[in-house]
Parts: sequence; structure tokens; C-alpha cells
Amino acid sequence: MSKKKIIFNVIFFIVVTGLTIFYLISSNVITSIKEIGKVHWWGFILIVGILFSYVSLDCFIIYRNMKQIKPESNYGQAYGLYFMGNLGSNVTPWKSAHFPMIGYYLKKKGFNTEENISVMATNQMIYSTILPVLYTIFFIYSIIRNQTLMVGDLNVPLFIFCLVGIITNVGYFTALMLMMYNLRFQAFILKIEVKILKKFKKEFDPNSFTVEKQKKMEIYKISANRMWSNFKYNIPSYIAYVLFMLLSFGLPYIIYLVITQNGFKIEEYMYCFLLCQASSYVTNIIPSPGGIGTAEFSFLTVFQAFMGDAVNLAVILYRSTTFLFLVLIDFIFFTIFLMKNTLERKKEIDGKNLNNSFKNE
Repeated sequence: MSKKKIIFNVIFFIVVTGLTIFYLISSNVITSIKEIGKVHWWGFILIVGILFSYVSLDCFIIYRNMKQIKPESNYGQAYGLYFMGNLGSNVTPWKSAHFPMIGYYLKKKGFNTEENISVMATNQMIYSTILPVLYTIFFIYSIIRNQTLMVGDLNVPLFIFCLVGIITNVGYFTALMLMMYNLRFQAFILKIEVKILKKFKKEFDPNSFTVEKQKKMEIYKISANRMWSNFKYNIPSYIAYVLFMLLSFGLPYIIYLVITQNGFKIEEYMYCFLLCQASSYVTNIIPSPGGIGTAEFSFLTVFQAFMGDAVNLAVILYRSTTFLFLVLIDFIFFTIFLMKNTLERKKEIDGKNLNNSFKNE
């Protein structure tokens, strides 16, 4: 990443954070912090426990994909990859540093470029396989139950968000399959990409870009073939991702129960899952780092009617846990990781210098 991009990202992050704080203060959300004392200690443990449960499920999928390529891979490396990717996603617009951070981490762990791409490709394909199925189930449920979202005077059917999820994920998966297995379609898409990039990039080599993309699609194809031929191996990963979605999209409801101390109701959970899906789409439209500003606004807008007075404290707990707390862990891991790499590199250099001194003698 160039210095200009880093400076732009830092300035953008500071400006968006400042505007978010101003919005939360003007909306009287910040004043709800004083109500945190009303939440029982076990409530905080439950919230953090669910957070680490679904993070661990995602790491479980990553671990199994890494192990297929390098059998000596361990579960701790999967956590490392998750923390690095999550940090990259949350500090840059459009999550632009997500894949570079993952690539950097895997390279340091001994994965070459092909193996690196293969791990990420398998992750993406598992997610894209499960999401349409899950969204279809909730699509049917939302129609049967006639679930809607009140935004001001507007009553929005929640099946629309499920439909968007189905279309986007099926569309992405279909396009990816065609790119891998249909060379004509691949060439057509690459031509379009080249034309677009020529207009926006001053220094752009169409030939090297095309060759790199073709190599990448070939690695994706090998990864896909490995998935289809070893379907049984990936069943635990599919189950893990379903559980990941149910826990991560259900967390706002658990936070609501912790605040209100109401009893769990499956129909309320299902409704909150749909609301969380709607909120996530609004958040992802605007490219603020970590969803700063947009996540808070969409949460308050979407959950206001359901949570009532509890919504302000709920958004504080939700964002403090899923964003601030998790990014802090990401940053601590990243700092330790860099320090370890620096020390290892220093040892290597010192060792080489020592060997050279012996040779000279």
C-alpha cells in the first residue's frame, strides 16, 4: 500500500470517527452509557462468549482449509489469519486491506502465492454455498410470517433483504464458476475489467493483469475441484458456517435480552436475525472503515421499533463488543506478530554475520 493511500485511510478514519461521535452525542446515544451499570456481570460474559464462539467457528473453517493444503497447520494459525483479516477490514474503506493482510500473514507462515489464494478461495466458496440456502429458509419464513420493518412511516417487507442476499450470493457464485470453467466468459469479463482499469490507473499493464487473473482462476478451479471431490471433508465446515451465521446475526437479540432481562422467544430471535441482515446490507453499502457511522445509524434505524428504549444501550454494547473490543485484540495480535517477525529476522541477520565472520577468519 502506497504512502498516499495510508495517509488517505488514516484521515478518512479520523473524519468518519469524529462524525460518528458527533452523531451519537446529538442523538443522545452516548448518555445511555450510564445505564451499563444495570447490566448484570453474567450478561457481559454471555455477550463476549457468543462473540468468541462465532469467531472460533469461522476459525474452524479456516483451519480445515489450511490443513488441506498444509497438514502441519494448527488452530492458532487460523485465529491469526482471522485477526489479521479482520484488522485489515476494519481500518480501511471497502475492507480493501482484508486480503492483503491475510496474504501477508500466510506468506510469513510459509504459504506460497498459490497456496495463499487456495485458502481464501475455499473460504469464499464455502460461504457462498451456504448463504443462499440459509437466506432461502429465512426468505420463506419471512413471507409466511409476513415480517416487516418499520422505517418512519414506511413498512418494508423483510423478505426483500433475503431476496437480495439470495440474488447477490447466487450471482457471485455463478459468475465465479463461469470464470473458472468457461474460458469464453472469463475472457469477456477480463476485457471489461481491463477497459475499466485503463481509465482509472495511469500505470497499468493489461497483459500482466490478464495473465495474473487467469492464473488466479486456475487456482480457484483446482480448489473447487478439491472441494467437490472431497465433499464429506467439508461437511463440518458447512455446519460451522450455519452456526456462525445464527450466532453472529443473533447477537443483537441476545444483547437485547441481557438489557431487558426478558425470556428467549424463538420467533423474536428469527425476527431479529432478519433485522440484523437488513442492518448489515445498509452498513456494507457505504465504505466507511469498520462500518463506523453507518453501522450505528443502521442499527438504530432497524432495531428502534423492536427494542424501543433499549436500542441506545444495545448499539453501544453491540459496537463496543463486535468492533472496538475485537479490533483491539486484532491490533494487539498484529503488534506481537510484527515484533516476533522483527526478532526472528534480527536473529537470522546476526547468524549470517557470525558465519561470515568465521569464514573471514
